[in-house]
Amino acid sequence: MRQKAARFGLTLAVAGTLAAGALAAATPASAAATGWAPYKGYRTLQNCVSAGTTMLVTKGYKEYDCRWDSPYYMLWLRK
Repeated sequence: MRQKAARFGLTLAVAGTLAAGALAAATPASAAATGWAPYKGYRTLQNCVSAGTTMLVTKGYKEYDCRWDSPYYMLWLRK
């Protein structure tokens, strides 16, 4: 019985990982359709988050997201 529970838990973990990967790999066209626009690339996540926070305060954006887009983090903004 424990083996079935362990396999079920592993199946859920793999399914969650695949779903998260599909969302992270969304095309720029689908991102634009939902109101997201790429702004600028940053070398570190910390710099991207700092710039995103600044854009919220100074430019009136409602949300920001820093996504890894090799070789940098792309700052995405949504009004």
